Amino acid sequence: MLEIMVMMLDYYDLTQDAAFRDQTLLPFAREVITFFDQHWQRGADGKIRFDPAQSLETWHTAKNPLPEIAGLRFVIPRLLALPAAGTDQAAWRKTLADLPPVPIRTENGKTRLMPAETFGAKANVENPELYAVFPYRLYTLAAGKDFLTIGKATYAARLHRDNFCWRQDPIQAALLGLGDEAARDVAARASAVEPGFRFPAMWAAGSDWMPDQDHVGVMMSALQRMLAQYEGDKIMLLPAWPKDWDVDFKLHAPKQTTVECELKGGKIVKLKVTPESRRNDVVINR
Repeated sequence: MLEIMVMMLDYYDLTQDAAFRDQTLLPFAREVITFFDQHWQRGADGKIRFDPAQSLETWHTAKNPLPEIAGLRFVIPRLLALPAAGTDQAAWRKTLADLPPVPIRTENGKTRLMPAETFGAKANVENPELYAVFPYRLYTLAAGKDFLTIGKATYAARLHRDNFCWRQDPIQAALLGLGDEAARDVAARASAVEPGFRFPAMWAAGSDWMPDQDHVGVMMSALQRMLAQYEGDKIMLLPAWPKDWDVDFKLHAPKQTTVECELKGGKIVKLKVTPESRRNDVVINR
């Protein structure tokens, strides 16, 4: 539910579609946040106690799992900023105030995100702690130095490292500004070939079905985030692009904006932002 809401919010940011906002996004958000507000009891501190719960499919016993807490902390402020959210403001602000903190631990001088406040009964291979990088973009390059430092430390210490099917490593690397790592993973996905298929852009079942959609879906998402990232009004250009790769691209950005850019020999030789009024919101990360 929270992941779908992120996609809805991103879609609205891009299109500014008021009918979609009022008829689809807000009614959906209303029900989802009500569920999270009412399903669990409050603890003695007045905070929502997500227990019993689990952290994705990996930790089957968890109290206050990070994906739910980070997801709500990411979507509620964005919902509150919507022009049509007036009647829901008080309830959503209370839910936000009642959330426990994002699970974090400091060991050996390194502060990292945790899958949950407490967790056990391991049964799969996701990295739930990195959901605060993607899909809930709280600890990323765009979030600022302190959050980025925690995000990078968490990524470096991740338990499961892979680059196939649904594994999100290249997307998370791009959002953390780790351009060389993201580029290596994207190139590896692009060059993978399944000889049993007639068409080159199809893959065998990584985890679920054939042809696998996740392999290329993650690759495309990572590639775009290497080129551009958006939070609020800021358009971060080339935040995780390798210095020795030439590129010519056109991408959509929030507020019905498009960005066209060409990088050649390490230098930007073309940059066009439409509408021109959004040019001042572009930040070039090189």
